[in-house]
Amino acid sequence: MKSDGLYKGCKFISLGGPMVHILVCDDDPLFAKSMSEKIKNLPTYAPKAIDLKCFCDVESIEGAFSNCDILFLDIDLGAKNGIDLARELRRYNPDCVLIFVTNFKEFAPEGYEVNAFRYLSKSDIDKKLASYFTDALDVCRRRQRKVEIMCEGESIPIQVQSLVYIESQGREQRLHLCGGPRDHLFTRTTMSQLEELLSSQGFLRIHKGFLVNMYYLQTLQSTGAKLTTGEQLSVGARSYRANKQKFITWQAQQIW
Repeated sequence: MKSDGLYKGCKFISLGGPMVHILVCDDDPLFAKSMSEKIKNLPTYAPKAIDLKCFCDVESIEGAFSNCDILFLDIDLGAKNGIDLARELRRYNPDCVLIFVTNFKEFAPEGYEVNAFRYLSKSDIDKKLASYFTDALDVCRRRQRKVEIMCEGESIPIQVQSLVYIESQGREQRLHLCGGPRDHLFTRTTMSQLEELLSSQGFLRIHKGFLVNMYYLQTLQSTGAKLTTGEQLSVGARSYRANKQKFITWQAQQIW
C-alpha cells in the first residue's frame, strides 16, 4: 500500500483497536483450561489487548455471546450439541469468528450452516492453533479498520466493514454504506485511487463503475453480481474471468 500522504483526504487511519474478547467453551474442564493456556502462550496473544474467558457450563456462556469476537467451541457438549449452540450464537452475534474444536469430523459440513471460520481437530491443536488464531485475529482487526476519505468537503473516517460498494457517478463516486447513521456519501476521489487503497482490504473492481466489498458479494456471474444486501450490479465482461478467480481465492481464505 502507498503511504498515507499519497492522496489528499484518502488514507487509512492507524488505530490501536478495541479489546478483542475470546471465549473457549468445552464441557471438559481440564481440556478447556489447557486450551486457554495454549492460546495465552501464542506469540500473537497480547494480554493488554485480548480478554479470554473459559466456559464449561453451556448455559452460562449464552450470556457472553453478544460481546464475543472469537469463539473456540466444542461440538460435543454432552446434553447440548455445539452446532445448536452456534445457531443461538448467530442470532445474537452474526460477526463472531467461530472455530469448532472437536474430534467429530462428521459434523464438519454443518459448520457451513453457522458460518464457521475454521474446524480444528483436537489432535491437530499443537500444529494448527497458532495459524488459526492469527487468521481469526486478522479478521477482527480488518473489521476494526477505518479509512479516511474526503467526502463533500470534509475528511470522514469510515469503517471498512460498513462500506458495501462504491459506485461511479460522473466526476463523483457514491459510497454505499450500512450499519451507520448514513447510507451513502459522495467523494471526488477517483475510482482508481479508491481501488488502489481498498483492494488489499477485500474490495474488487467488478466493473469500471463498481468497486465492491467482497464481504457483501453473494454471487459473481458474467451476467451480473448479487450482493447480500439484495442489490444487483453490472459486471465487466473483459475482467470477469480474472475477477471470478480473485473472488474464489478470497472465499477460500474465509472458510475452513
